Amino acid sequence: MMSLNRQLSTYLDLIRVVCALLVVLSHLGHGHLVGGYLWAFTAVGNEAVMAFFVLSGFVIAFVTDQRERSMVSFAAARLGRLYSVILPAMLLTLGLDAIGQTINAESYTNSRAFSSSDPLADYILSAIMLNQSWDVTQHFGSNGAYWSIPFEFWYYFIFGSFMLLKDWARWLCTGLSVALAGPKILVLLPVWLMGVAVYYLLQRRKPGHWALVASLGSLALLTWMLWTDVTGFGKSTFWGMTPNGLPWQYVVGLCFAVHIYGATGLAQWLAKPFLWFARPLALLSGSSLALYLFHLPIIALVNAIAAAQGRSVYTTAAMIILPFAVAMTLGYWCELQKKPLRARLLKLLTKAEQTRTAVKHPND
Repeated sequence: MMSLNRQLSTYLDLIRVVCALLVVLSHLGHGHLVGGYLWAFTAVGNEAVMAFFVLSGFVIAFVTDQRERSMVSFAAARLGRLYSVILPAMLLTLGLDAIGQTINAESYTNSRAFSSSDPLADYILSAIMLNQSWDVTQHFGSNGAYWSIPFEFWYYFIFGSFMLLKDWARWLCTGLSVALAGPKILVLLPVWLMGVAVYYLLQRRKPGHWALVASLGSLALLTWMLWTDVTGFGKSTFWGMTPNGLPWQYVVGLCFAVHIYGATGLAQWLAKPFLWFARPLALLSGSSLALYLFHLPIIALVNAIAAAQGRSVYTTAAMIILPFAVAMTLGYWCELQKKPLRARLLKLLTKAEQTRTAVKHPND
């Protein structure tokens, strides 16, 4: 059985940190936010999310196989991880959007990332992970990055239900999760399952030297694809694939899956450097979800200030620095809440499971 050794774990932390950074840079590259200097990064945001999906599938396959062997412990861990950041992100977005709209409402109404439909419905649907189900396409406030969170949520519970439950409960909960997710979310499930496939492939076959070559080759192919996208200003095609189209997303996911498979050799090859940076990377990785969910409301607020008072080197610096500063402070606090929240959820879900069992078998 493959263990997630420290070198590989550190390398996966590095991938997670880099992808979170790329998402932030992709949003900063839009329009006039930082003077247009980061425009090339607008081509990598969706690709970074595909990498997150593959990485998530790999990690969830690992934890269901080796750590969380019951649906109760799995659900408590996943809900604790997500909502320890989601709830603060909602409060942060609500507060910063209110301040920003008071300063300059027009900067919000003109933003693609701002949801201007029914705020109450947006927050409720987002909180219960139905904001991307079927024909619903919403997020709360200026937090446009939230779109991918319900995708991951339903992937967790589709996979967890199928792997950890038995008999009729397996099919009922898996089917219910599939039905609630809807086709828009399910169409990217194969990308997430690529990460699962990599984990189980590593369980059966240790990668050889060829896997390292394939790992580096997949990065080269991905770089070529992104270069084509950037130099074509999003209007070119690569092997007939349109950037961010479904075939493109599948190929991007496959590139990352191949890379992670071969990265076991790369991690061993760079074992010492990885161990040197293991602790700081783990700290940064722990704040990556916070960075992902905190950065857009902060950018929107600074943009409102800049629109009202004039852009300067100070507003540009604030727009770049503040998301990382908040993620490393408030995000660190969120990380500390994860275990207590998970423990409370585990206690609650365990009690619910015991009650269900007692009702089902009253004479036992």
